[in-house]
Amino acid sequence: MVIARKVLLSGVSGIFLFTSFAPIDFWPGAFLGTALLYGLIKDEVLLRRSVLSFISGALFFLPLLHWSSTYVGALPWLILALGEAVIFSLVGLLPFKGNFGSAIQFAATFTLVEIVRMKAPFGGFGWGRLGFTQVDSLAHLYPYISVAGISFLIIFISVLFVTSFKHFLFASFLIVLLISIPITIQTDGEFSVIAVQGGVDRLGLDFNDRALSVLSRHAEETMRISYPSKLVIWPENASDLDPIRNTEANAIIKKVIQKIDRPLLIGAVESSSHGPQNSSILFGSDGEIKSRYVKQDLAPFGEYIPLRPLSEAISREAIGVRDFIPGRSWVRHTVDKTTFSSAICFEILDDDLIRAGAQGSEFLVAQTNNATFGKSWQAAQQLQITRSRSAELGKSFAVVSTTGFTAQISPEGSIVKELKQFEPGYLNMDIEKVKGESAASKVGSQVWIFFAAVLIALSRTRIFSR
Repeated sequence: MVIARKVLLSGVSGIFLFTSFAPIDFWPGAFLGTALLYGLIKDEVLLRRSVLSFISGALFFLPLLHWSSTYVGALPWLILALGEAVIFSLVGLLPFKGNFGSAIQFAATFTLVEIVRMKAPFGGFGWGRLGFTQVDSLAHLYPYISVAGISFLIIFISVLFVTSFKHFLFASFLIVLLISIPITIQTDGEFSVIAVQGGVDRLGLDFNDRALSVLSRHAEETMRISYPSKLVIWPENASDLDPIRNTEANAIIKKVIQKIDRPLLIGAVESSSHGPQNSSILFGSDGEIKSRYVKQDLAPFGEYIPLRPLSEAISREAIGVRDFIPGRSWVRHTVDKTTFSSAICFEILDDDLIRAGAQGSEFLVAQTNNATFGKSWQAAQQLQITRSRSAELGKSFAVVSTTGFTAQISPEGSIVKELKQFEPGYLNMDIEKVKGESAASKVGSQVWIFFAAVLIALSRTRIFSR
């Protein structure tokens, strides 16, 4: 009877974790979910800890990642969600007691598992990290301790709440102290940008089946611009044909630039003898290419297929995926002496990659294509992740999507303005520029791995095990 109750409650803990993410955005859910999970697995043997953690992870990732089934069916979604739950179950690898040392150990282990999910397998998939959920509660801490640090803090405080009354009081004091920490970000003027959300003819994996349709929609919407700006930005995949090799696509782009008479940053799929590339290309006001960035962190099973024979056997959709060729380094764009980087789609998930892109940039662009996920929760969750990155790096983001959400995000992680999803239009932004780097942006995942490992070792000594 006790085991049945624990199994049920472990599922509830996973559902609480899910509620902290968009579209529900109930940030206390992260605290409630982790506190409940810890209460269930402490003082349990390894097998029960692992099973209960897996059930919690499954009930967390199944609803969270349901968007991945939008056009490819249930099987890939189940494999992804349950695979993530298997890795998540590693949070129960070590034994836990109801003491201060175990609170440190659990928080450090949980944070390590999140970093493992971000890095592996196949380059990792860091969706669903608890550090992405507190931008509306602890935004002022992100530039100091990063997304990984926020995850650690959430879990540590949650566990203290359920260990003892003494620890409960300490956790309460810690929360009051942390909330009162001030933050000031020094901005260095503004940079005017117009982001174009041109939309697609139809949602789905075949959003660009009709040649030039997506490009034409973005070109037509750009022609309507009536505001001055220093730069116009199109989203990922806005040019559905190679804008360099295809003469018709190139002519459309040059006609747009001639009309608007300002630089244009476009997301495009370029073709090459080795395979397609997902690129961010800056055209100057003269129509010539000024800089080009090629996406480095490709999405497994989306932009390339690992274990291709097995993947194609599981889903016929994998047969039509041609492997993209990744870029090798960041290329920063410069317009009117202002330097910025563009992260393409899921590149915002990797701590080290986005940190490297932010270095030397006065603001950041997130170019994405959410049409392939239909009307699911994916776009809202991705915007939530981007907001946490903005707060962590202390940089403004201009988020540009084919179908939404296109938005301006402040260096503190708040949404300044946004377009309605699925409605074509353009958004004029006065982006706050920030020079220099936040403390969090100077610390890579290797430091957090070392820090967590040391904390786990220390937490198992007598001095903390009380």
